[in-house]
Amino acid sequence: MAVSRRDHKAEITSAVSLPLSGWRHAAASWLSVSVAGSFVLYGVLFLLMRAGSMRRYNTPVLDGWPWVRALSDRLPPDVLVTATPQSPQAAANAALYGLLVVGLVGLWALALRSIRSRSRPVQLRWLLLPQLLFSVPLVSAAGLFSRDIYLYMFYGRILARYGENPFLVVPSRFAGDPHLPWAPWQDLPSAYGPVWLMLSGALSALAGDSLLVNLLTYKAAFLTLHMLTTVAVWEWLRQARPELAAWGAVFYGWNPLVLMETVGNGHNDVMVTLLAILSLLAARNRRWLYAVLFLTVAAMVKLTAVVLMPVLLLGWLLSLSTLRDRLRAVTGASAVAASTALLLYLPLWAGDAMIENVLQNPAVTRYQNSLWETAAYKLGSSHDEAALAPVYRYLGPLRNLALAGAFLFIVRRLLKGMDVPDAWVWLWFAYTLSLSWIWPWYFVLPVALAALCGPGRVSALAVGLTLGGMLFWLGWPDDLAVAPWLFEHRALILFGPAVLAALLPGLSPLRSLRAASPRHAE
Repeated sequence: MAVSRRDHKAEITSAVSLPLSGWRHAAASWLSVSVAGSFVLYGVLFLLMRAGSMRRYNTPVLDGWPWVRALSDRLPPDVLVTATPQSPQAAANAALYGLLVVGLVGLWALALRSIRSRSRPVQLRWLLLPQLLFSVPLVSAAGLFSRDIYLYMFYGRILARYGENPFLVVPSRFAGDPHLPWAPWQDLPSAYGPVWLMLSGALSALAGDSLLVNLLTYKAAFLTLHMLTTVAVWEWLRQARPELAAWGAVFYGWNPLVLMETVGNGHNDVMVTLLAILSLLAARNRRWLYAVLFLTVAAMVKLTAVVLMPVLLLGWLLSLSTLRDRLRAVTGASAVAASTALLLYLPLWAGDAMIENVLQNPAVTRYQNSLWETAAYKLGSSHDEAALAPVYRYLGPLRNLALAGAFLFIVRRLLKGMDVPDAWVWLWFAYTLSLSWIWPWYFVLPVALAALCGPGRVSALAVGLTLGGMLFWLGWPDDLAVAPWLFEHRALILFGPAVLAALLPGLSPLRSLRAASPRHAE
């Protein structure tokens, strides 16, 4: 019996669609595996933070929620919870944490691969729901890796309860306040910008006097900012590269380092990140003055965001064709930046105190966790701060020279056509490498920016930052590190994976994303 051309074509189409259908079904299944597996591992992290050998700082959750204490007492073995930093179980807990990090990063990479393998785009709401799921163990954890959230809370309390200016008044002035023992750096005036302080004041006013309610209110705010940033990443990619919108939302929104440092530990870098993405979104729509405005507001959260401004302005100038237009752009950008900064500072006006507080902050004056601190230890005869002061004096100019060289290289790449998001990633990475004081939450911003760039060397760099930023806690602080070399080489743990990923992007678990997508074969 003769077979018609139409029937023959239908047979071929059916033969091709079957494996593609299987591929897509498998992609959906693996995505579900990633979500379920990640939630389980975040639950394990929740239990691990009960361990005395892992919990850097306490939260009031167990005392305020007895049912959480009962649940977390029942699930983990007693030896895990009671382990001290010097006990044999401490090494087992540290190994478990290392495996946990690898598992979370691996499941995140699996989700990214599955997203790119799907023929139909995933709706944004189905990408936001897992973030809420992952956040449950992080919000209710018994411990933190950082106490900065308590300092935010107290600065907000200074505004909301006492009506004082955190730029001028230090926490230790309120000696009888029951929240004070939880706050670090009690003799430091705020080095955060007025935008963050005003938001902190509003959150503290809303939360009242309960320490637990304050903690949960701030964590809810961080979760909200994180989800808004995910939406902003998705919207930028929806306009620029729609086939990567879901991928980018997962790259940032489900990133385990970002979730741990924003929802878990609670750091305001997520607000800087949101405003930076909004700045890029405005720039993409050629609303450059709005881009300058958003980035200025980001600098009024943390002044370090101003590092990105020269690249943004250069990107604007390169989009213009005449000298007159460029002069008008510089004039307009200067006016918008200056007026925005002034208007935001006026409600908490303290003269030059804001800048002075930044310059006198330990993050500027001391060496902590950086490659430069490691170099100083190797060059000096002692680990004592005073003994290393001469070494630090030589390292300061070298750090600035290294950053200046990196900036000039990035400018050259911009002139050759590099996009502003790519340039921002590399500039921020160079900036963190040049810092004397560095912590894992400084990597939240480049992870979000890398999400805009798609699979490639930049995303590989972000994977390295994610691994290094999470594994860093195996070596900090020194009295909880299970081996002295972990503490001594914590800067190498922090930056090592990122440097390797930048030099050898093929090592990244995301290296085969392009090959995994059916779209690339069409």
